[in-house]
Amino acid sequence: MEESYWSRNFILILIGNALLFMVYNMQVPVLPLYGKQLGLTPAQIGVFVGAIMFAALVTRLFVPWFSAHFSKRLLLVVGILLYLLAAVGYPLLSSFGLLVLLRLFNGLGHGITTTYFATSAADELPHQKIGEGMGYFGIGTMVTASLAPLLALAVVHHYGFTAFFLTCIGVLFAAMLAIMGTTKPTAPAARAKATAPVFDRQFLPQCGLVFILGVLMSGVMTFTPIYAEIQHLTTISGFFFIAAVAGVVIRPIVGRMFDHRGPRLILLLSTVLLTLGMVLIALIDRNWLLLLAGVFYGVADGAIYPTLQAWLFKVTSIHNRDTATGMFLNAYDLGMGLGAVVLGWVVEAVAYRGMFLILAVVACGYVALALGLSRGTKRI
Repeated sequence: MEESYWSRNFILILIGNALLFMVYNMQVPVLPLYGKQLGLTPAQIGVFVGAIMFAALVTRLFVPWFSAHFSKRLLLVVGILLYLLAAVGYPLLSSFGLLVLLRLFNGLGHGITTTYFATSAADELPHQKIGEGMGYFGIGTMVTASLAPLLALAVVHHYGFTAFFLTCIGVLFAAMLAIMGTTKPTAPAARAKATAPVFDRQFLPQCGLVFILGVLMSGVMTFTPIYAEIQHLTTISGFFFIAAVAGVVIRPIVGRMFDHRGPRLILLLSTVLLTLGMVLIALIDRNWLLLLAGVFYGVADGAIYPTLQAWLFKVTSIHNRDTATGMFLNAYDLGMGLGAVVLGWVVEAVAYRGMFLILAVVACGYVALALGLSRGTKRI
C-alpha cells in the first residue's frame, strides 16, 4: 500500500509555515508606508526594512550549531516568538534606532523559521515522496503570499496601522498553535559539531545572479507602495496580488521548461520581462500600467528564482547541498537587505522615478550576465 505523506505533523507544519510567510508578506508593502508616516527618510526606510535580511543572513551561519543543540520544534517556537516580539513592538516605537533594533530581532526569527520549517517538513515525508510533498508545501506559501499584500493594504486603508499589527499578531499566534500541535519533535544530534563549510566558490554563478535579483526585488517591494501613493494610484494591492498570482501560475511551466531546455532560455525571457517591468514601474501614471507592471514583475520573479535554485541543485552533489543552499539563501537575503539600504540613498539623490530607471538599466545588464553565466547549460 502506498504510504501517504499527509500526516498530522506535515499538515500542521505546512499551515504554520504558510501563516508565518503570510505575516512576512503582509509586512513587505506596509512597513515602508508605516516608516513614511513616522517621518523616516527614504534612506532610513531602506535601513529599517532591510535590516531583517542582514539578521537572517547572520543567523543562518549558526544553523549547524542550533541543529546540534536544540530540536527543530523548539527552534521554530523561538523563531515565531521573535516575530511576535517585533509585531507587538512596531506600533509602540517611533524612534528610528529602536525600530531597526526590533527589525533585527525580527530577522533572527526569520532566519530560524525559514530554515527549519522546510527541513521539518522534509523530515515528515517518505523518501520517495519528498519532491511531491515539498511541492505542496511550497504551494501553501505561495497562496498565502498572493493574499497577504492585498489583505495587509486593505486593513491599513480601512482600519489603520494598529489594526494591521494586531492582525499580524493574530496570524502569528495561529502559526504558534500549529507548531505546538506537532508531535515527535526532531531531537538535536548529541554532541554534534558544526563543521560544515558555509562558502564554496563553485556556486558563485547562481549565488551572484540571485544576489542581483534580490537587489532588484528589494527596490520593487520596498519603494513601489510609496511611489504609487505619490502618483495617486489606488491599485498597489492589486499590483502585489497580480504579481503573486503570476508567479504561482508560471512556476509549473518553468519547471517543465527547465527539465527540457535547461536554464538559459528561461533566464533570457524572464530577465527581459523583468527589465520591462522596471521601466513600466518607473513610468507609471495610470492604474492599469501598474497592474501590467505587476504581471511582468510577477512572471519574472516566479521564473528566475526557482530556475536559479534548480540550476544550483543540478550542479551540486548531495554532499555539498547544505553549503549550496545556505549560500543561495544568504546571497538572496543579502541582496534584499543591501538593496533596500542603498536604493534608499539613491531615492534621496534622484527621486523614485530615477531610482526605478536605474534599476531598469541594471536589469538590462542582468540579462547579459545571466546569458553569459548560463552558457553551455542548454541541457544539464
